[in-house]
Formats: sequence, structure tokens, C-alpha cells
Amino acid sequence: VFYFSTGGGTWNECNAPSNFSDSLAIAQANDACTIIGDGPDPFRVPIYQGTDAWLSPSYECEWGGLACSTDTLCMDRIEFETDGLSGTLPFELRNLTELRYLIVEEGTTKGTIPPEYGELSELIILDLNFNQLTGSIPESIYGLSTLFQLDLNDNALNGTISASIGSLQFLQFVQLEVNQFTGTIPD
Repeated sequence: VFYFSTGGGTWNECNAPSNFSDSLAIAQANDACTIIGDGPDPFRVPIYQGTDAWLSPSYECEWGGLACSTDTLCMDRIEFETDGLSGTLPFELRNLTELRYLIVEEGTTKGTIPPEYGELSELIILDLNFNQLTGSIPESIYGLSTLFQLDLNDNALNGTISASIGSLQFLQFVQLEVNQFTGTIPD
């Protein structure tokens, strides 16, 4: 779902092979993918990742921009920066219950932040800056008790910043500038 909703096939890297039954096409697509999901992790959770093209016949954790926990084999990270992602953010990511990093930066992703992302109870980094997102920050985001970084600058978000942001006890890094918020910054 993520691939198709964010303009997969037009990304700068990691696009699906042109022919899924041709080993040469798969190898060429894999060679054209160098993005890895390996940003710094203060908790040092062991992960593994690869640089295979998306939708290739390898395990999803080996697709570029993704990383999985070596302990649970569940998706731990989605990390894309300047890869030309577009389209919209799919609400179905809520099913990735162990996702800790959602980083989709510097693209032309439009639409709203799905309120279902508030169900990602393990999320520590939500970084969607430098896109074209609209609407307000869903109230459910302020319920992410483990959130460490909220980075939504340089979009077209509006509304107010909820006073509930104060309940994010682990929040250390917030960037919300260059949006269209109104009101005051809560204490």
C-alpha cells in the first residue's frame, strides 16, 4: 500500500522491477536502490535492512528504506528522505504495530496526516517535514506516549497546536515552523 500511495514507480530510487519474472530486471532494480533505514537509535534495538527494490521477490525487510527488528522480524522503520515520494500517506500503516520510525521527508506528499497514526504506540520519531501536508495535527498524535521527535516543519498544516502536546513526556525535539498554525504555543 505504501508504495502505491506514495507514487512508487516514480521515486528517485528503489522502484519495483520492470519485470518480476526476469532475474536481470530484478538485479538492475536492486542495483538502483541504495537507501537504507539506519538512522541513529538511542535505544540500540538490533535491526536488519537491505537495499533491494520495492516489491522485489525478497523479504520486505530487505527493501530499501525499511528496517526490521531482528528479534521480532516486525517492521521497525520506514525512512525516506529526498527520494521523490508523492501521493498521500496511507492509513494502513497503523497495522505496523511495532513501527518506531516514520520518516518521509522532502517529497511532495499531500493530504492529511492520518489520525490512525496515533495507534502506532511504539513510534518514537514522526518526521514528515518538507512535504505538502495539509490539515491539522490529529489529536491522536498527542497520545503517542513514546514519541521523542515530532518533525512536521515546512508543510501547509493549519489549526492550533493542542495543549495535549504537554502530555508527551519523552518529547525532546519539535519542529513545526513554516506551516499555517494559529493561536499560541501551549505551555
